[in-house]
Amino acid sequence: MEKKAIKISERQIKITAVIIIVVIVVVVLLWGMVPGRIYDVSEILENSERFDGRIINATGVVGDWLISSNNFTLMDSLNRSLIINITHNGGFPGGFGNNETVVVTGIFLSGINHIESQSIQIGCPSKY
Repeated sequence: MEKKAIKISERQIKITAVIIIVVIVVVVLLWGMVPGRIYDVSEILENSERFDGRIINATGVVGDWLISSNNFTLMDSLNRSLIINITHNGGFPGGFGNNETVVVTGIFLSGINHIESQSIQIGCPSKY
């Protein structure tokens, strides 16, 4: 019994190529939208050496912020005695203030428990 060769037309090849390209583009776009894992202050402080010098997403509650300052503390949502110091040189989002839950993205420096913030998002991290 002989097997018949499947003939693939030029049109089918072009359609397949277009579908593959579209899938690759969608995957690349979605990859860039994923913010990465968001860590609580307590998780970061428990494993500070692991995060040293890396860009991380940290969630917590804002404390010790004055409207004229670029510095504030990020307190753990469950244990407010656990804090990371934050410096943010960009603009602050609307609604930012003390006792607000935020997600800070920036470089963590474990030796001084400090994040050089690149961005701040207001609200519950589950929304992001």
